Amino acid sequence: MKDLTPSQTIGPFFLEGLRWAIDAVPRDFGVPMARVTGTVFDADGQPVPDALLEVWQPALADHAYPGARLPGFQRADTREGGRFEFWVPEPGANAVEAHVTVFARGLLNGLFTRVYLPAAGEATAPMPDAVPADRRATLLARRCDRHPRTWLWDVRLQGDGETVFFAFA
Repeated sequence: MKDLTPSQTIGPFFLEGLRWAIDAVPRDFGVPMARVTGTVFDADGQPVPDALLEVWQPALADHAYPGARLPGFQRADTREGGRFEFWVPEPGANAVEAHVTVFARGLLNGLFTRVYLPAAGEATAPMPDAVPADRRATLLARRCDRHPRTWLWDVRLQGDGETVFFAFA
């Protein structure tokens, strides 16, 4: 191969090409779970109704919850209004983190980020030192007042309040 070619986006129907790959997540996990829900927003602050989030939870892959039926990997699609949801273990004495890759129309490659749920009684969670203090809030989920096992976290692809994204070589 003489020259490298750029990645390709499949156009405005990104999610339709992968709907087959989105599994229904069971509701009985064997341990208390937290629902993370939010909206993916574009640079203009408009919801992205056809994005796909891939969520990987390293603690689950390491079998930190013996006997539980937990999905270490999930896919969550955005629906009308750009809304998504996925499941993580409910934080107790330890904070919970999940790695998230965002795919959407117009992106040539996925965007890598994380979401953190603080330990019980804590206001924040440990994050990499490379994340500037004034931008850490973009990675931090907040507990919903009306539903204690629901956490709110939005993804902003660009613009004011843009979510912190990580580069991997």
